Amino acid sequence: MNDTETTADHGLVKRPTGIRNLDTATHGGLPAGGATLVVGEPGCGKTIIGLQILASALKRGEGGIFMSFEESRDQILRHAEAFCWGPPLRESSRCEILDGQSMRHGEFAGAFDIEGLLAVLDLCVQRVAGSWIVLDGIDQLLRRQPDSQMAIDQIAQLNDWCIARGYSLLLTGKHTGNDRPQPDHLSGIEFMLSTILVLSSILVDKRLNRRFRIAKYRGTRHNPDELAMLIDDAGIHLPYAEPFDAEAVPAAGERLGTGIERLDSILDGGVYRGSITLVSGQPGTSKTTLGTAFAAAAARRGERALLISFDEFARQIVRNVATLGIDLQTPIDSGHLKVVARASWDSLVEEHYMALLALLDDFQPDCLVIDPASALLKSSGAESAFLALERLLAMTRTRGITTLLTSLSEADDPFSESSLSHASTLADTWIVLRYQINAGERNRSLSIVKSRGTGHSNQVREMLLTDQGVELADTYPFGSEVLMGTARLQKESEEEAARQHEARERRRRQQRLEREINKTRTLIQQGQEELERLQEEMMAEHHEHTASDHEADRHERSVLRHRAPDQGGLDQ
Repeated sequence: MNDTETTADHGLVKRPTGIRNLDTATHGGLPAGGATLVVGEPGCGKTIIGLQILASALKRGEGGIFMSFEESRDQILRHAEAFCWGPPLRESSRCEILDGQSMRHGEFAGAFDIEGLLAVLDLCVQRVAGSWIVLDGIDQLLRRQPDSQMAIDQIAQLNDWCIARGYSLLLTGKHTGNDRPQPDHLSGIEFMLSTILVLSSILVDKRLNRRFRIAKYRGTRHNPDELAMLIDDAGIHLPYAEPFDAEAVPAAGERLGTGIERLDSILDGGVYRGSITLVSGQPGTSKTTLGTAFAAAAARRGERALLISFDEFARQIVRNVATLGIDLQTPIDSGHLKVVARASWDSLVEEHYMALLALLDDFQPDCLVIDPASALLKSSGAESAFLALERLLAMTRTRGITTLLTSLSEADDPFSESSLSHASTLADTWIVLRYQINAGERNRSLSIVKSRGTGHSNQVREMLLTDQGVELADTYPFGSEVLMGTARLQKESEEEAARQHEARERRRRQQRLEREINKTRTLIQQGQEELERLQEEMMAEHHEHTASDHEADRHERSVLRHRAPDQGGLDQ
């Protein structure tokens, strides 16, 4: 076993294919000795998978040969050069591309004997020191066998030959849609071989969707699910087969600002780093504005933020939010913010998923904004979109990326809180934006449905868009309602008028009381003066009476003295 081989369950030796996530789905690769059958409908990628495995083997220092029974060598190389890994297949001395059409076109009389093919393969493999053999369109060669059982026996002989020498053999054949994973004209081969890969394609909303499935893989664990498969200039991808370790997801206690000071306040300081925030609402409720405020706040902290827009172009977003005091151009110029616009209808949902993963790998953001996530529903069936979103959010959690995604609410019910993206159960924090319509006027409102691990406000607040950014007004309850907009201003004016009227009445009452008090004080003063006068008059009378009494007493004593007989006087 060399350095490129791994040992799986029960001692089965595997050889990596080098195809993204195929090695994950197979738990290490394909058998290091023996045949793997790849069957599929036309255009599913059978030839490409063989070429890409050879190109990956060359990068690891392995050799290989590719023999096609349907196309010439030049055609095969031309196909390969359409991919980024194609040129080395022509240039490398460790790779041989063989034209097997001569064997198919009748240079051999009667039934075909596999021994001749084995001799050619053995010579070529020895020359390139190869470990991989790809026979493309093997069903075309074996159609020359008048007996299908003899054809299957020859496949078994070829398989045994590869097992004995430790060669990984890849056989491709056409499959025209019956339920059994076998090439045409080779009925029963699926029971003989231990590893079978099935490629298929279906139309979903008039878009071609390719699928990959491991029909069987004896002696080892593998992913039995039907997986989405993409083909682009980098070759074949299996986007949803990435490993996910739930134990590796961090649970940071650090809180990050949302870019809206009042929102941070009612969220007890912001959202947790590495968490997922969903902002849902109808069109025009300012979902994009909240997303851009979040991205701008991350850039101001010196972090890297990635904003993916499926609705608007980057320059339009920058221009529109600048009127609200949100500056995106400065962090774009400094490299802290990257805004990428993608047309949701232009690609399969799996292609969007792979593109987003590539952006995450390339830009390495600390914060991610997807606006709106519900746009993925336009690119394929809802089931695929939900799966893509779940996988993407699992990936951002694993990487510790703080994510904010927006989503449209259900269109049929303006009061529904369910979102088209169905991401509410995945989100740690769910913010709902609504229109409050009253007296012929629309006003935006914000409320927090949930925020895991956070004490948060349960009130519905009016959201105001100003040239200084987004503001959240204090709640203004009136009975069972929360007044907003003109209704609030009108009620505030009424209450202010009532307060002013009460103040005027209070001032009038105060002035009247002050007049009464002054009048009373005047009366008291007049009474005091009268009291003092009367007291003075009484005192004067008292003094006068006292003086009169003294004078009377003095007069009486004087009279009595005169009436008394003189001492020693004579009688007349």
